[in-house]
Amino acid sequence: MAAKFRVLSRSAAAVLSAGQKPWGGPARDGEDEKMTVLEGLLAGIVSDPQEETRWLVLADWLEEFDDPRRAELLRLHRRLLSTCCEPKQHPQRSVWQTRIVALIAEGVRPCVPQETLVLPGGAEMTFSFIPPGTFLMGSDHKRANADEKPVHRVTLTKGFFLGIHPVTQTQWKAVTGSNPSHFPGDNRPVEQVSWDDCQEFCKTLTAHLEGRGTVGLPSEAEWEYACRAGTTTKYCTGDGAAALKKAGWYEGNSESQTHPVGELAANAWGLHDMHGNVWEWCQDGYGAYEGSDQIDPQIQTNENKRIQRGGGGCYPPGHCRAACRGGFEPSGRDGYFGCRVCFRLD
Repeated sequence: MAAKFRVLSRSAAAVLSAGQKPWGGPARDGEDEKMTVLEGLLAGIVSDPQEETRWLVLADWLEEFDDPRRAELLRLHRRLLSTCCEPKQHPQRSVWQTRIVALIAEGVRPCVPQETLVLPGGAEMTFSFIPPGTFLMGSDHKRANADEKPVHRVTLTKGFFLGIHPVTQTQWKAVTGSNPSHFPGDNRPVEQVSWDDCQEFCKTLTAHLEGRGTVGLPSEAEWEYACRAGTTTKYCTGDGAAALKKAGWYEGNSESQTHPVGELAANAWGLHDMHGNVWEWCQDGYGAYEGSDQIDPQIQTNENKRIQRGGGGCYPPGHCRAACRGGFEPSGRDGYFGCRVCFRLD
């Protein structure tokens, strides 16, 4: 493949509120100054994401110079994240979550650091920064599947960038030169891809980055942490079918097909399609949870089955829950088997 891949840092561009268009034409000096400040605030968060003051300063800046609703969304999200391991001790969490969902439904975009890779042909692949943190993994609901138990505390000590939506057919074709999908559409998620296919995709993309970072599948713990975004409900938008319809394509609204990515609500990290549309491969092999609290859990190595998460467009709501786990042969392909990839700055 002769075309080069490029890393395009557009963290500020991706999070500007409506009306701010620094690449849409000549920018005024004031807009340039705002961009510089915002880029600096976001870069500082990536370099030191566990320093809470950096997030609070960003919220203050958004309130004064951007959209106060984005500041509100950010502050509420930080509260959700800081209380997600003791949800029963913070009954106001449901109010915070409801407000976040409402803000996003109004078109308020989460303000998070982002990176974009430019693929051959000009296609772009954008990633949101997921900071380190601790969450409750699994489900102890009476109807939860046995492999989702027990609920255990997981701490991830390193941040990572995760694709804002599943890999699309345009993106897959830009890297591999082919499109195996059953449901054709440039902006639909690629499917009919196996775990093995995804390994080759990530390997090819990483090689062309020439040392500027690595691309790979997320671990199962990283996937669930990113999906939940501080929530402890079945879906990032709440519980029940009405909540799922806001964020995911499933048997109740998909008409038995995949849909273009990014059409439904994102979560508070700006991630779309974490529920439904296509199952997403994770790096882990399928296995039972150990049950104890874990820090940076090791990738499970079952070579006969690999983990998939998120559910698919023809599946019932239960399969699209944040805690639901699937295990499939690494060579398996299906019209609802897709992927979402991580970008790590090395």
